[in-house]
Amino acid sequence: MKDMKTLIAAAAMLCTLAATPVQAQQASDQVKQACRQTANSVAGLIESAKRRGVKDLESGITKPSDGWASQVATYMIQAANRSDSLSQTELASLGYAYCVERRPRD
Repeated sequence: MKDMKTLIAAAAMLCTLAATPVQAQQASDQVKQACRQTANSVAGLIESAKRRGVKDLESGITKPSDGWASQVATYMIQAANRSDSLSQTELASLGYAYCVERRPRD
């Protein structure tokens, strides 16, 4: 009986822990500003390249040299390649969300 009570208590504790939402670390204002600037800049470059008729956006756009910003640019270029109908604003929003989500955690 004692083992059963222990097992039930352990199961209840696990259920409680599993039901508690994990709090995501909030992005700082500095990170948000950097992400917005990067996303807006890359979206502008992509839009400009599309207007010039560049078919291969990957080679037609110079990506930022920063590793993090370069990853954001690559993501945005891939999104633009998959959908011709994305506006510059929509592309910037996608890039911003990706940037904040994938930001370095240090």
